[in-house]
Amino acid sequence: MKFKYGYYDVFVRTCAKYPSSIAIRHYDNGFYKTYTYSELYGVCEYISQNLQQLTCKKGIIGLISERNIIIPCVIAAVHKCSTTFMFINLQDLEKVTQKIKFKILIHITQNVESDSLSDFLGRKSDKTVHVFNLVINFYNLDLNGSQHDYKHLPEHSFIAMTSGSTGEPKHIQVPVQCMQPNIDDLTKLFDITQNDVIYFSTPLTFDPSMIEILLACMNGASLLIAPEKADVLFHENNENSVTFWQTTPSKFFQQSNTDIKYKIFNTKSTLKILALGGEPFCGIKRLKELKDVKNKTKIFTLYGVTEMSCWACAAELDLNQIHSDREVPLGKCLSETEIILQPTHKNKNTGKIVLASKTRKCTILNKATGTDENNSLKYIDTGDIGETRNGTIYYRGRKDDIIKRFGHKVNLQSIEITIMQCPRVKTCSSIWLPKPMLLVVYYSSETLTSRELSDFLKCKLDDKHWPDKIIRVDNLPMNPHGKTSRQILSQMFEKSQVPHTLESLTVSLMKELKVTLNRNLTYEDIKDKEFFAIGGTSFLAVSLCNKLSLICPKFGKLILPYLITEKSTIGEIMQLAIKEVGVDVKNSRRRLKRLRSNTESSASTTQYNKKLVENHLGNPIDFVVVWTYDTGKCVDASPTLFHDGFNQYVTVGSHSGKIVVVDAISGITQGVIKVKSRVEASVFCCNEAPLTTPCGMVGTYDGTVVGFTLETCEELWRINVGSMIKSKGTCYKGCFCIAAYDGNIRCIDIMSGEIKHTIHITDQAISADLVLAKNEYIVLGTLSGVCASVHIESKSVAWRGTLDSPVFASPVLYDNDKYVVFAEVNGEIHCRTVEKGIKIWKYQGAKGNIFSSIYIKEIDKFKWQMVFGCHDSNVYSIIVKNFQPSLQWKTQLTSPVYSTPRSLSDKMILAASNNGILSILDSEKGAIISEYHLPNETFSTPAIYGDYIFIGCRNDHLYSIKYALYL
Repeated sequence: MKFKYGYYDVFVRTCAKYPSSIAIRHYDNGFYKTYTYSELYGVCEYISQNLQQLTCKKGIIGLISERNIIIPCVIAAVHKCSTTFMFINLQDLEKVTQKIKFKILIHITQNVESDSLSDFLGRKSDKTVHVFNLVINFYNLDLNGSQHDYKHLPEHSFIAMTSGSTGEPKHIQVPVQCMQPNIDDLTKLFDITQNDVIYFSTPLTFDPSMIEILLACMNGASLLIAPEKADVLFHENNENSVTFWQTTPSKFFQQSNTDIKYKIFNTKSTLKILALGGEPFCGIKRLKELKDVKNKTKIFTLYGVTEMSCWACAAELDLNQIHSDREVPLGKCLSETEIILQPTHKNKNTGKIVLASKTRKCTILNKATGTDENNSLKYIDTGDIGETRNGTIYYRGRKDDIIKRFGHKVNLQSIEITIMQCPRVKTCSSIWLPKPMLLVVYYSSETLTSRELSDFLKCKLDDKHWPDKIIRVDNLPMNPHGKTSRQILSQMFEKSQVPHTLESLTVSLMKELKVTLNRNLTYEDIKDKEFFAIGGTSFLAVSLCNKLSLICPKFGKLILPYLITEKSTIGEIMQLAIKEVGVDVKNSRRRLKRLRSNTESSASTTQYNKKLVENHLGNPIDFVVVWTYDTGKCVDASPTLFHDGFNQYVTVGSHSGKIVVVDAISGITQGVIKVKSRVEASVFCCNEAPLTTPCGMVGTYDGTVVGFTLETCEELWRINVGSMIKSKGTCYKGCFCIAAYDGNIRCIDIMSGEIKHTIHITDQAISADLVLAKNEYIVLGTLSGVCASVHIESKSVAWRGTLDSPVFASPVLYDNDKYVVFAEVNGEIHCRTVEKGIKIWKYQGAKGNIFSSIYIKEIDKFKWQMVFGCHDSNVYSIIVKNFQPSLQWKTQLTSPVYSTPRSLSDKMILAASNNGILSILDSEKGAIISEYHLPNETFSTPAIYGDYIFIGCRNDHLYSIKYALYL
């Protein structure tokens, strides 16, 4: 089919045939905006009119834009007024403009104020128009007459740039006529109709994005613009849910197992077609495990190269017949394409893959040598290796995947295929670093440790294939086209091996300090001060050290306890780092440069709605504030409930030094105990012998410990242990046991306040609450990463273990106190036996720091649900079945979650995020049922009594909130 005006002809024909069909669906903050083909036609004509007013001719037009609702209109308008366009990333503009001379540049943004292209070109745009909420700036670069550029063919086309992952990036001119056979074939193969919703997900600079645009436009289907979140893309019973998704394996497999299983590949999924291409496919085992047997999604792999206009062949995967990644075929050739395997002289069944076509001829614009005929491609040596078996060709990696190691040939792709056979691996990549002669494997997994993967590979591979290093990451880095980037992985490894000097560590520390504290500081000004004296807090220390650990893991882990304990100055901590981290002192300069400015800048505070509780979603849940108590300062501590006869008390401490006791139901104040420093620990309440009335005991910031009655708030005793206390204590046989920042547990007589025993645990601080197990052991975690169990009767440490990062969260017991669960700051969760500390399981799926403790619920025999909050703003629910943890769901809230989730009922969980929003979650699926606002931040863990919620807030108040459920 010949197109006089290229893509414009296709666009106009579709607008005439399907004028009222939805062309674009745009998801924005929970709402969808839709645009019909007739609406887009008007936009196209408007843009073309503005283009025609500029000197356009037959040159190349550059387009700088993210995916947005007018992209189909813009490229149609460009083809009406000119012949060729090219999408460009703004960061690549300077490099690209040195090679290609554009007649016009079009920059599309959402922000009226910012147009960085004006800065680059040194002048304002020649024309600016507004469409919907977008700003379109036109720059005429042909004001001085024609300019020299590559000898591109004067026909309707677009220019795509290869990613450069296999060599120098090439600029390929792709005529619309070359793309057309792909569109016709894929329309039939995927059965695309006007009812389809095509996910517009591919970067515009990557040529498969044109497949998405043209598939939609040729068939009157819709393009969906939405974030790559399974909840959004595959919402049940939603006409906007995706039916066709074309993506790279790397991007698809970044989805969590839970999302793939329960949202993308569930029985009711709207997804008709999943097309994976652009890089080698690894993940058959994972697909087979996660795809429901009743799910009807068809999965295809696509193979091709930009030099032959996108896809050359396609294969539908039958998961019942394919058992490993090596069995995935390249598939059948698409129209006007031939695939040839040129065997090597050693093996007739293996050789290089060559693509051929008489008609699908593209042009390499930046090919240095050769005639025009050579530059116009008919045969493409893809650089890939294939193997033929029974007439079917299988991908076997690239030529540069074969490396020489210890005199043996090693295929990197074969290693990756083996890794993907290991349970719990999500994605992986192996790289060869020739200079240090190292074979390094990077992989992502929610639970698998590098040691476990190493053991697996040693069972599966010959020793010449064993990696030198195995490194776990949250997600593999990708290039701008969405493919796993070995180049970035190599750079990551090289940076991790750079030796650190005292100066480099100090510069890194100062850089992160300024960001964390939002102040301009110099090392000379702070070296003699403690971290808290310059505005630091425990949370900021963890955040700071987490960032520093990315630069030098040992450095970040080492300095954290010293920052928090307020015993060492910044200078003393850095001197300690010299000795312990092993920095290169010789290469360090003797004096550190002073930074220019010493001016402090205050951080802005977030303004919150003054209404106490807001129901945003109109859900059938009402919250009523029953009473509040003004403590005078922030309430970061978690309230404690205590039931005694007909009385229900709630007690909590405040930064004001007040410890209040309130009747939980009526809100009548029982009394107030005052101390001289702030109270961040929770009160421990008990009524055991020898006590004759319910009492509370709590430690404070200056080391004071106080005991008092709950009914009358009569102070029984008060002592000072000489060290900061932030953790909740526990009672054992007439003694109140409490931990402090000096690393000791003190056993205090609950009647007299006399210190009976002191048990030394560690030289570093203990911040997590103490937990009594089996009425015999106290389990605890420390800021130095020590986890331990103390046998109280013998006053000795039963066992001690070391984790990789601090423990702020309280240990949690389950299965009749047989097991204890520790959550460490770096996101790892560990289960050990209470009595001997035997390691049972470990979970590594959290993507941020954990300060929240864990809520545990028994579901069935040998099956528990464990829910916790995370600094990445998610609430995670994991299922531990037969001592194997797996992610059940994770739900993103609006800010980090430091408080512990609580159960409202069998079906509902309450989670409080730092910004003061209380979220009610479905306990089985994690869906947010409703959200409510407190007027300020909260770090307090809620206490639940029936339909009452008690929680502290940073507006100085303790709240009693009653919720009513209308279902």
